[in-house]
Amino acid sequence: MSKTGGGRGTNQHGIKGASAAGGGSAPKHQRTSAAAPPQLAETVPDWESLLKEYPTFPSAVQAVPEPAWSDLSERVSDLQPKGVDRAVARYLARESKSLHADARLEGFAYTEPEIRTLLTGGHVAGHTAGEEAQVAGMKQASDLMLRFVEDGVVEPSQRVSDDIHLKVAMPLGLKSMAFRGNQREQYEGPQVQLDRGERYRALDARLTPYALAAGLQRIAEIDHPVLRGTTWAAFATYHQFYLDGNKRTGRYVMNAVLMSHGYDSIMIPDRLKAEYEDALVSSYRSGDLTDHIAFLLDQYDDES
Repeated sequence: MSKTGGGRGTNQHGIKGASAAGGGSAPKHQRTSAAAPPQLAETVPDWESLLKEYPTFPSAVQAVPEPAWSDLSERVSDLQPKGVDRAVARYLARESKSLHADARLEGFAYTEPEIRTLLTGGHVAGHTAGEEAQVAGMKQASDLMLRFVEDGVVEPSQRVSDDIHLKVAMPLGLKSMAFRGNQREQYEGPQVQLDRGERYRALDARLTPYALAAGLQRIAEIDHPVLRGTTWAAFATYHQFYLDGNKRTGRYVMNAVLMSHGYDSIMIPDRLKAEYEDALVSSYRSGDLTDHIAFLLDQYDDES
C-alpha cells in the first residue's frame, strides 16, 4: 500500500497539472460544469496532519488515489463522440435493461420484464416493498441524469452528485442523505464488506471535503470525457461520499458526463457482477483505482 501523497502511475499521461495528493498547483483551466466544483484552499492542510487528527482506515493508503494514467489513456484514445441525441436515444432504448442490471448488481433478483412492469407502475409478486422502492429510486435518478444531459455539458461536481444521490437514497432509510462532509450525523466513515471478513472503512467525514476538492481538481484536468467520467465513478465509490448508494450515484454521474459529451453510457451487465466486485475490492485494498476504471472502460460499447 502506498502512503498518502503518492501512487502508481502518478501523472504519467492524460492528466495535466496534477501533483501529490492534497496539494500542488491549481488547474490551468476549468472545464464547463453544471456547477463550479469546490476549489482547494490557498493553503491546503497537510494530509498526514489531517489523518493524525482524524484517524481512519484509508490513512494506510492514498487520501486521493492515483491511477496508472498512461495505461488508462491508451484505452480511450480512439473513442470519438457520436452525438448527444444519439447517446440519449441509445440509453433510452435500453433503459429497462440498464436498470435491470443495476438492480441485479444490488442483489435484487428481478428479471428485465419485471423491471419493465415496475417502470409502468405495476407490482411484481415475490419482492419486498423496499426492493420496489429502490428500483423506483434508480428510475428517478436515471430521469434526473437525463435532465442534466438535456441542460448541457455535465462535469463531475458535488452538486450533480448530491442531486442524483438524493433520488437513489430516498428509499434507503438513511439517518442522513447528505454528502458526508456536510452532515453531522456520523463522522466515522461507513464500512464496506470485502472478502474473508475484511472491511474497508472510508475517510472520516471531516476529511471528505479535502478529498473531494483535490480529486475534482485532478479530474477536471483529464483530457478525455470518458476517462473523466469513469475516474469520477471509481473515485467517488472509493471515498464513500454518502452513507449508502455510492456506486449507483457514481455510475449515474459518470453516464451524465459521457452522454452530455456525445459518448454512449456505460452499462455493467449483471453477468459481470463478480468481476465488478473484484475491481471494487482491488481499489479498496490498495487505494489504486486503476482496476476499477479499467473495468468500466472495458464495458464501453457504442456499436452494439
